[in-house]
Amino acid sequence: MDFAIPVRQSNRHFTVGEKNAILDEHEKCLEMGSKAALARAIGIRAALIRQWARARESGELPAVADPTKEDQRLSAGDKRQLQRVLKENEILKAKLARSEAAVDILGKASALLDAMAKSAAATEPQLDAPEPGRPEWLMPKPGKPSH
Repeated sequence: MDFAIPVRQSNRHFTVGEKNAILDEHEKCLEMGSKAALARAIGIRAALIRQWARARESGELPAVADPTKEDQRLSAGDKRQLQRVLKENEILKAKLARSEAAVDILGKASALLDAMAKSAAATEPQLDAPEPGRPEWLMPKPGKPSH
């Protein structure tokens, strides 16, 4: 009689998954006395396994653990801390999303400014260099004598 005994998480309660694993192993027991040996190996009464089997057959014990139900083994303090950490996680995710959006916008703005600067440099009119000599404002106006 070789059993695949599920690992037990606590000394007082079995999870739905553990109960179903024990029941699955219990159904594989075909030799005389192997079901009682399984119960002894786990450390529970054989009657409890039969009770779980009746509950599973009647639908009181779900065949698959419901992941939406919270773990009953958590203390009230652990539950509060879990809720606080989950809320903090959501806040940090929102901040990260805002930061990533800001970085994306800044990158696009930088690229736009670079493109505008290159475009302005390419279309900037070239002024002819002034001729060396006197500035225009120092030139005498026609009709006025120069001194």
